Amino acid sequence: MVLGLDASGTGLAVGLVDEQRDGHVLADWYWLSPRSAGTHLVSWIDQIQREFGVPDALAVGIGPGSFTGVRIAVTAAKVLAWSWSIPIHAVSSLAAWACAAPENERVLVTSERRGDAFFGGLYFNGASGPEAIVKDFPVDGILPPSFPRAESLWVIGALSEDQDWLVRIGPLAKGLSNVPLLGSNVARLACLSGLGAGTDPLQVAPAYLKSVAIRMRPV
Repeated sequence: MVLGLDASGTGLAVGLVDEQRDGHVLADWYWLSPRSAGTHLVSWIDQIQREFGVPDALAVGIGPGSFTGVRIAVTAAKVLAWSWSIPIHAVSSLAAWACAAPENERVLVTSERRGDAFFGGLYFNGASGPEAIVKDFPVDGILPPSFPRAESLWVIGALSEDQDWLVRIGPLAKGLSNVPLLGSNVARLACLSGLGAGTDPLQVAPAYLKSVAIRMRPV
């Protein structure tokens, strides 16, 4: 069993999957209110432990995304991995979110928007999991030169319903709204990447992409 945690987006996600049953979802909770998300983390994890026992491994989304949310999730995951003596696996929050896109399609995942500034990651969501086409990147009004605007793709996250940005992303960009980042997808991504021995908890650190976080303008 693999427990997945993430708080990089607009709320808190906690999920549990059974890796030996092809990632069968045992539990999934998602809280949409970011300001109170942290108040549910301990109770949800306690309930999972009482219902299913201590998981065999833990996966955490390390961002990029909300500065505070990423810190909460990463800190909680490191403490749990140490106290339970289980492996911890750090994954890109945007890659985990891409797991929710249609299979065998390109998807631009967008997160933590402030005006025209946001974090993005372009992925191909194949049968073996999301593969990065353009690695997680910061945007401050302009997409990176390597971004393939002529390609057909889905857009999920912060820009999924922004028609102006969809046009700027490309003529074949389509918004896919109401697609949350689930804890089960964080756990699933770790399983697809190969669990192995995991990472030393002391080495797990948030992916802040500070170069844009410092410049991000208020709405």
